[in-house]
Amino acid sequence: MVCFFQLKKATPRGRVMLYFGRLGVLGLLGLFAVGHALEPGEAFEAEQQLLAKEIMGIFDGGNATCRSSLSCCTGSAATVSQELWSHVKAFAPNYHVRELLDSTPRMLERHYTFYNLWDRMKRAGSMQVFAADCYFGVVAMLLNALPAIEFEDGLSTAQEIFLTAVEMLERNNDTEGANWTIPREPLELQMPFFLGLLPNNCAGSKLRIYVYDTQSFSVGSIFCSAGQWGVEVLLHRYFASSTCRTTNPEEADLFLVPDYRACHLHLAPTYMHKGLTRIEGDDYHSQIIRNHKDKYRHPDQAEAQFQELLKSLKYFDRKQGMDHIFIFSDQGFIVNFTHTFPSWRDHIAHSIFLTTEAFTPGCGPSCFSPWKDAVIPGHIDMERFERIASFNQPTSNRSFLFNFHGRLPVNHDYYEKVSVRKALLQFERLADVSVGGFIEEYFEVMGSSHFCLVPEGTSSWTNHLYESFFAGCIPLILSDRYVLPFQDLIDWPSLSVRWPQDAVSLEMYVYVKDMVENRRELVETMKQRVDAHACWFNFYMLDGPCSPYKAILHDLEQRSRNLPKYLHPSHWLP
Repeated sequence: MVCFFQLKKATPRGRVMLYFGRLGVLGLLGLFAVGHALEPGEAFEAEQQLLAKEIMGIFDGGNATCRSSLSCCTGSAATVSQELWSHVKAFAPNYHVRELLDSTPRMLERHYTFYNLWDRMKRAGSMQVFAADCYFGVVAMLLNALPAIEFEDGLSTAQEIFLTAVEMLERNNDTEGANWTIPREPLELQMPFFLGLLPNNCAGSKLRIYVYDTQSFSVGSIFCSAGQWGVEVLLHRYFASSTCRTTNPEEADLFLVPDYRACHLHLAPTYMHKGLTRIEGDDYHSQIIRNHKDKYRHPDQAEAQFQELLKSLKYFDRKQGMDHIFIFSDQGFIVNFTHTFPSWRDHIAHSIFLTTEAFTPGCGPSCFSPWKDAVIPGHIDMERFERIASFNQPTSNRSFLFNFHGRLPVNHDYYEKVSVRKALLQFERLADVSVGGFIEEYFEVMGSSHFCLVPEGTSSWTNHLYESFFAGCIPLILSDRYVLPFQDLIDWPSLSVRWPQDAVSLEMYVYVKDMVENRRELVETMKQRVDAHACWFNFYMLDGPCSPYKAILHDLEQRSRNLPKYLHPSHWLP
């Protein structure tokens, strides 16, 4: 843990950090005591005298119990109102929940609301007064502001602020006594990982990987790590903090190109964006997100932006990009129905693609080469898969033959022409299955089903496949073009069923019913294999014998070994 009292007072931010490291809870209480003991004319630094008086005024409110933990949160003219502290408290338990998939710009507004509060406190130079008023409120404010701090002030500042919040909790850890809820688990794994503070041993791999600093193309790692597109961030952070990483391009086997394109494209607002606090006279942009226009990529500029990214890659031309890795986390080259790089064949045709989708809609097989590219699983947030796993029932307790709940032609316009999902509606009224739109008890249903249906969506892949593993629910794949990941490491036919997507009928229902009733031992064995293989899809299993990183490294090692030394070099002489 970094001790912030060791930071130099080089910047106003450094001085802010120093106050927390030097004072802590006892220091703030000490200033309060000194303020009471001051005699007229007594020599005392004016700044500290004013500080002591401000804290003394705050401590005059509340009772002895809350004063002892600096948690009265009564508000003051020097801080914020009691009502605002109550709003901060409401968000404290969920600081780590990044609801990226639910109206992305609106979700970012939440973090900028806290950022603006933090910035106001920082500019006033009164963080110690805020802490005296509502110590855990300051911690919650810092943690909720982190995604916006990273966007505005950079990764290193976000790291400092995060470590400050952690140290504050170490110095004053009585959140229960103060009646505050600030979960500690995300501070140990998730947040340090997103911020590049967790080293790993690269699953024992000897590969040497050069990680580019792509600057604006990889901004917002905390916020952009949410949802299925989070693999763009997590693979970046994993390799940037791994023993595989090299800063010497001459010894690199492969070059990773970090690019958070899916997240940045989804940050683009729509006309009269629902729930967005728009700028007056502007039907698109948020007044809360600072410089909102700079935070997203405009879909119309996707091609030009990819070209700009390529121009920044110093070592790309040495092997015509054969040793460069690009990550595609949505539908291959399609993000939010936008083709991210229409001219890709002219520029990165030889590069390695790590992609969740082997068949880009509108492009088909030519966008994916099994010889150089690799399919990777979509990311599932830790809170989500842990909650799914909490409902994982043994085979003997499962009451549903199969289930599917999600987007269907009847509840989402994008799925009107997805025939396989339309076919699922024939099972909606059967008593021993659970099929339909979104339901609150979805995780419980998954954990109570023998099989989870995995139908094709607007493209061939879907995260429903990976969620089924955490539910201990045998995947029944209804997508003929779904290229499954990690085929060298997972014996897919031993733990899943693959049914023709154009043959979804009562025959499939009868088949599953027969398996559950007459081949129970096989169903139990397949369920056990599903449970045993869930670790291959847990992006928070950084090291160990079974993790997505280990599998991805396995694929990359194979591709690195088979790379030609060069492509059509311009010349050579003996």
